[in-house]
Amino acid sequence: VLITGASGFVGSHLAEALAREKVNVKLLVRKTSRLPFVPTREMELCYGDVTDLESVRRAAQGTEAIYHLAGILRGSNYDHLKNVNAEGTRNVCEAAEGVKGLKRLLYVSSLSAAGPARDKPEIDEKDPCRPASHYGETKLMGEEIALSYRDKFPVTVIRPGAVYGPRETDIFAYFKMVRRGLVAIPRLTQKVSFIHVLDLIEAMIQAVHSPQAVGQVYFVSNGKGYSWEEFSAFIGQSLKRSYLTFKVPMGIVKIVAVLGEVAEKLTGKASMLNMDKVKEAAFPSWVCSNRKIREELGFN
Repeated sequence: VLITGASGFVGSHLAEALAREKVNVKLLVRKTSRLPFVPTREMELCYGDVTDLESVRRAAQGTEAIYHLAGILRGSNYDHLKNVNAEGTRNVCEAAEGVKGLKRLLYVSSLSAAGPARDKPEIDEKDPCRPASHYGETKLMGEEIALSYRDKFPVTVIRPGAVYGPRETDIFAYFKMVRRGLVAIPRLTQKVSFIHVLDLIEAMIQAVHSPQAVGQVYFVSNGKGYSWEEFSAFIGQSLKRSYLTFKVPMGIVKIVAVLGEVAEKLTGKASMLNMDKVKEAAFPSWVCSNRKIREELGFN
């Protein structure tokens, strides 16, 4: 199989999981990428980038399945987001079209591509997609591009909720705040669907091997919604730490987001908080149903 985005949080766990099962894994990585694991004999490094079609074509040759995870999670530059998340997906699909006997392309999208649940407690796959951010818009473009190739080879799309676990950095900030005894949370009412990275990996592998998943889109979460206060409370219980919660007014959050975008323009490094994330924070429910993937693929 080929994995794009293998040096990232989810991609690195997928590479290790497949290698443990003795699957031969090609990893599309940039020469500047730092892998968070030591490659095993089952892994082959293929240097390139999803924005470079020829490098993807070379890496894709001889594969039976492609897991497309490469993408940009944050940043205020819309053109850059679109170039990687949408046009990068087009390159992967064009490369996949040239692979004889390709059994599956799995596109890892995001709950952000569908957008929040606007008129009911949770969103499901039948609801129209209404992304609330540039990131969500470009991930939805990637979905549409991937599914447009489904007459040429088998395609499946999955949309994870908020993914946490070892190597993740953004949600990990909550763990660090709890450990330090002071948790800063935006002053808003919001519930979010979560999925642990290893559960997500299991869902991805199930989807690739399931004939029923061909041409389908699935949300992946644990099927519940949690406020950030509840999430922090679970962390406190697991760490056996007490902490104080400080609710930050949204006005201050917006100021920090604007400063983050200024810093991004000066340094070229994306900030964890920008106005795109603030737009998403305005919606109270980022909860997705996992009923479809449970019923059709037996995901648990």
